[in-house]
Amino acid sequence: MKETEIRPDDLRAEGKRLYKIDQEKILSKKSLFVEIKCPACGKNDEELFYKRDGFNFVKCISCETVYVNPRPTQEMVFEHYKTSLAEKFWNENVYPRSEESRIKYIVQPRIDKIIELCKKHKVHTSSFMDIGAGCGIFCEQVKKTGIFKEVFAVEPDPSPAQSCRERGLYVIEDFIENISLKRIDVITSIESIEHVFDPKKYIRSIYDKLHDGGLLFIATPNIKGFDLLVLKDKSDNTTAPDHLNYFHPKSISLLLGNAGFEILEIETPGKLDAELVRNKAKEGVVSLDNQPFLKRILIDEGDTYMDSFQKWLSDNGLSSHMWIVARKHGSK
Repeated sequence: MKETEIRPDDLRAEGKRLYKIDQEKILSKKSLFVEIKCPACGKNDEELFYKRDGFNFVKCISCETVYVNPRPTQEMVFEHYKTSLAEKFWNENVYPRSEESRIKYIVQPRIDKIIELCKKHKVHTSSFMDIGAGCGIFCEQVKKTGIFKEVFAVEPDPSPAQSCRERGLYVIEDFIENISLKRIDVITSIESIEHVFDPKKYIRSIYDKLHDGGLLFIATPNIKGFDLLVLKDKSDNTTAPDHLNYFHPKSISLLLGNAGFEILEIETPGKLDAELVRNKAKEGVVSLDNQPFLKRILIDEGDTYMDSFQKWLSDNGLSSHMWIVARKHGSK
């Protein structure tokens, strides 16, 4: 998989322009931002990680979670997603263009993994819920398997919610914290928890909606992964207000464990770390001149080493893309 297959080059500039407008809109209310404690461990001991676009990214000294602080309030976050110009652009342009590649490289492997784990852990498959369903590609493919009797797409943003409906999905156009539906067998949170104001409330809300013994699948960035550690504030994946929380395997395990979940597995199956860093180096955004080993692997002899280096990152828990599987305590 190449980055351009899921994020077409010719659409990036417009997406970034619209995102800048979204940022300026929310930053106009910066005086109303609120201070929070660490979203993973709850401690109030932090140090500056970096500043970017008017937002402070701090690192918890205790558990090393990275998060935006101060941050927009819950109401501001909700409003942002309901009115975001960039989100609407991605839904109407980027996702349709890249749908085939996303299904092949991202969606189908995840679905295969979910089905495999449901069988392994003897989980009922009466109901499935995807939180932050976007344009509905994932839910649509899940529905096509016929494994689950009911498939619910939770999407608060009006534009992608409409796209979900056009795919024939049952859509709940709201935030998970506001939904009363319960007794779901499997819930997925794909690239969502990094966006929320209060991860503890978010996870507890998910816990309350699952059957005892039900499974939760989370995909989110790993702040201790290769490309995020190397690029930091130069990464396209470290921007606010969309991304407010950056966990790593230990800190997200702490968050989930405190909410009552049993961690079944954590892996980092990312495929783009090496390419993302190489692209930024070639663009002159970052320099690898003082890192001759990385320069050799990624630039000078990239055709020889890139694929094996990426596999090594993924196999050793060092990719910046993280996948967590957890089970709600209780009898099935």
